Amino acid sequence: MLRHLVRVPTRRPDSDAMPMVIMIHGRGADMHDLADLAPMFDTAAGARFVFPNAPKPFEAYPGMTFGWTWFEGWPPIDESVVESRNEMLRFIDEITEQYPTPEGKLIIAGFSQGALMALDSGLRTKKRLAGIIALSGGLYEHELVDLKPHAGIPVLIAHGSEDEVVPVKYARRARAVLENAGLDVEYHEYPMGHQVAQEEAADVKAFIERVLS
Repeated sequence: MLRHLVRVPTRRPDSDAMPMVIMIHGRGADMHDLADLAPMFDTAAGARFVFPNAPKPFEAYPGMTFGWTWFEGWPPIDESVVESRNEMLRFIDEITEQYPTPEGKLIIAGFSQGALMALDSGLRTKKRLAGIIALSGGLYEHELVDLKPHAGIPVLIAHGSEDEVVPVKYARRARAVLENAGLDVEYHEYPMGHQVAQEEAADVKAFIERVLS
């Protein structure tokens, strides 16, 4: 199983059945990167937040590594996406077996690289999802699965219009593809760069509340 953190802001025990939000970090970060967002995003009834760690060290320059990465390149190198996809799909199955998760009360979320992984694994997992959240990322379209069976699934896509790392065109493209396939896309752009802003965080919290209610 991938290394991971678990955060339950309500401090309910591990044995309690609770909605689960899996939040996937971006390149150069680790499982701690998004963990402080759990109390901000928690629902009134309470949810279990899980933060997996990417399997590969991120080598920014030859011989210099910091943080972790899910795949190589942007646009991604195919083989590296497939490897991490398989890891993530296994992780989703394992973590939802380890912690009781009611049927249909699972959200897959991510930032940057993690957003691409959230969409990629969320559209492939056999688990029934409450929704998918993609922040400052994009949709990996190589060998894209048939989206028709996913019609109606709520998806939140949020992106900075001034993003210099992952240009906003990737979010707009993801929105178009998913909306055309019948998914229930909620889309936001903000006047910001590659980050999570306060207004965006409020929209994420509202989305989580809505799809888990």
